[in-house]
Amino acid sequence: MKPSPYFADQFRFFFKRFSSKESLFKWFLNQAGEYTAAFSFPESLRSNPKTLLFLPRDMESSAAFLHKMPNSWFTDVLCVAHESLHALISAKRAHAVYFSDTECRYGEHVFEEIEQKILEFAPTVCIYLGQPFLPRLYLAKKSGAACRIGFGCEGLYPFLNLCLHPDQLSEAELIAQYYGVGK
Repeated sequence: MKPSPYFADQFRFFFKRFSSKESLFKWFLNQAGEYTAAFSFPESLRSNPKTLLFLPRDMESSAAFLHKMPNSWFTDVLCVAHESLHALISAKRAHAVYFSDTECRYGEHVFEEIEQKILEFAPTVCIYLGQPFLPRLYLAKKSGAACRIGFGCEGLYPFLNLCLHPDQLSEAELIAQYYGVGK
């Protein structure tokens, strides 16, 4: 039997391997908590608030986003990224917490450390890029950020509570526009 992509290899999570997607969605949401503070969009982004940024795993998508964001934007940003993106993020002089594929599973020691670092960072805004992955969505919700932005993510509420659809702009250009920062 192959390991679970969502949970640590521990007996207490063994039966979660057989749960439906809907059941897992509800379980992670229950673990993250129901509460979300109110926020005013887009005004809450104008003051360059503390931002938690979940980057997609693939280098091309992450690079496309990071290279379009001005360097000044990264002063109050904490990236959560796969370890393969270390050089890319370091080039932007951004702060980050990194994980490997086996470390970003609920119940892993490193996962708990990432969660603690996110809580200590106390972001106001969370931006989630890439494919939905329940443990990272859990971290986005658990972060305490009132404004949790995703792109084309209608089915992920309440993990992400603001869904943007960039028409002519890229995701990075749209975010930079809302933050009021330019190249």
